[in-house]
Amino acid sequence: MDRDHLILKRGDRIRFRCRRSGNCCTSGPNVSLTAYDICRIARYLGVDWRSLRGRYIYAVIADMYPVVVLRGIGGQVCMFLEFRDGVPTCTIYPARPMRCRLYPFQPVSPGDPDRIMIDLKCPGVGYGEEVEPPWNLLEKYYRELRSHYDRLRKLIFEDGYQPLEALEKLIDDVCREFNG
Repeated sequence: MDRDHLILKRGDRIRFRCRRSGNCCTSGPNVSLTAYDICRIARYLGVDWRSLRGRYIYAVIADMYPVVVLRGIGGQVCMFLEFRDGVPTCTIYPARPMRCRLYPFQPVSPGDPDRIMIDLKCPGVGYGEEVEPPWNLLEKYYRELRSHYDRLRKLIFEDGYQPLEALEKLIDDVCREFNG
């Protein structure tokens, strides 16, 4: 583990209070998204998820798996970050991706749900009261992540979809479930 991260386990507590620095939204790299994240963002913005393509999200194919990424400005700054009266503000805060909801806490591995990393570069770490990591949110993230990749794997390797077609079908299905 590097000097910028600390691993916590269940029962551990750490002092943390968000200081609204915006470091989380300006430090890159871009955030990977699940179909669930995409559908939440599209619903919040009141648009079809396809209108997010190119402008806000893009996909990279890695070993037949499409990975969707939140686009950044200059590779570092989130597209949804605005400064209002000098204060960094997320314009999709209620629908922000799960990775953003967790920050500065970061997943270690879906196979190791009892440990979580904390980014020590976050200026809020070490301030405020001692808190427990957001274990329930981490569990929800892992459920969504597993579902996303399990469904994607089935579409590609069992049903014969091309990677981007499988991704589109998955997002369509998840958004339909959200709206159904």
